[in-house]
Amino acid sequence: MSSTATFSRRVSALRQWRGFVLGAAVRELRARYARSLFGWIWLIVPPAVLIGIYTLVFSRMTRGAGLPDHGPYTYSIFLCAGMLTWQWFSELATRVVGLFTNNATLLKKTPTPWYALLAVEIVVTTAGLAIQMALFALLLALAGHWPGWNWLLMLPLLAAQGMFAIGLALGLAVFQVFLRDVGLTVPLVLQVWFWLTPIVYPASALPESYRHLLDLNLMTPIVQGYQSAVLFDGAGIDWRGAAFVAVLGAAAFLGSIRLVRRNLPAMRDEF
Repeated sequence: MSSTATFSRRVSALRQWRGFVLGAAVRELRARYARSLFGWIWLIVPPAVLIGIYTLVFSRMTRGAGLPDHGPYTYSIFLCAGMLTWQWFSELATRVVGLFTNNATLLKKTPTPWYALLAVEIVVTTAGLAIQMALFALLLALAGHWPGWNWLLMLPLLAAQGMFAIGLALGLAVFQVFLRDVGLTVPLVLQVWFWLTPIVYPASALPESYRHLLDLNLMTPIVQGYQSAVLFDGAGIDWRGAAFVAVLGAAAFLGSIRLVRRNLPAMRDEF
């Protein structure tokens, strides 16, 4: 059976587990902040603190680097567009890499399918991003920068970035079962990747002799697309680069499904 046919069958079967997926996602989101004093506020505090620190450290460096003039909030807006979406990408990839090892008992002792657990991870991380982006939009509105329809341009970019994260991480999740170093390496790689991506700095802030290196980074057109949607009304988005990321992610996803199907019996033994 081809990977495409397997994927279609999994999507059809996932409908039967939609109650489990939504219920598990809601339970996890509630449990995450159940005993904390400030609850859901903790979903906002970490990125807000990082954005504040980076704004203080790097805002001067970006002056005259080609960003439009939106007053004192220009760099913060630029930073939020890339950082919030990158954190979602990073969290999604990290959680998917640990999909089988973190749910070993559930997969071994219950009939819960792995693709239902994957759907839970997607729902939980995306719900967090939605809350953060909604607050970002609200703050922009309060600051006098009303989010326009150009924000909808971020949706296909999110789909491309999400597909890439899932496709790559799902294959790594299989190797993680047999080699736990994978789970330790991924956060380190993501941290280095973050600094190689124009998130805290615009590409125009780099010397011209180094800018072409950003073209080798698959996340460059995605992140710059978010920034363009927020700051430049969507002008100049590299849709070809984003489409390449989406196609590459889809191919990796189908390949990863095949890898999971072939190794699932051996993974159960490892559990």
